[in-house]
Amino acid sequence: MSNDIDRELAKILALDNELRDAEASEKRKQEAAVAAAVIEWDSRVEKVLLPAIEPLAAMLKGAGWTCDIERTPHGFKVAAFRGDMVVYGSRDRPSLSFELQKGKDSVALHEGTPSGVRFDSKSLGVSVEPDVVKKRIVEFVSKMALK
Repeated sequence: MSNDIDRELAKILALDNELRDAEASEKRKQEAAVAAAVIEWDSRVEKVLLPAIEPLAAMLKGAGWTCDIERTPHGFKVAAFRGDMVVYGSRDRPSLSFELQKGKDSVALHEGTPSGVRFDSKSLGVSVEPDVVKKRIVEFVSKMALK
């Protein structure tokens, strides 16, 4: 009976070790994916996305809007407004930010307009195309134009 108990415990411990190894391996894979996403996102923001949205900022400024593009630690923020517009319930200026989510390989959007604040749960991938970003900026501005 003692041998049966010993074997049963050894079997349980071996299975436990396998599960822990699999969890550790998965965690390492996730950490590597996040590290790669940080590198890809930082490069993409600087080399692709910011240059792609400069013409939109110029168009807004030419139309009398204030438009500032700011690099943030985890992405970038586009502030666009006319006159004394502020975010609902705040003194902040309307803005749309694209930020790499901490510990993840996805980009979240945070939008503040005179009509409200919203966090977009439909996150974008770090390889988001410039046209997608430009479309989101146009949608953001449309919420404030003609109002």
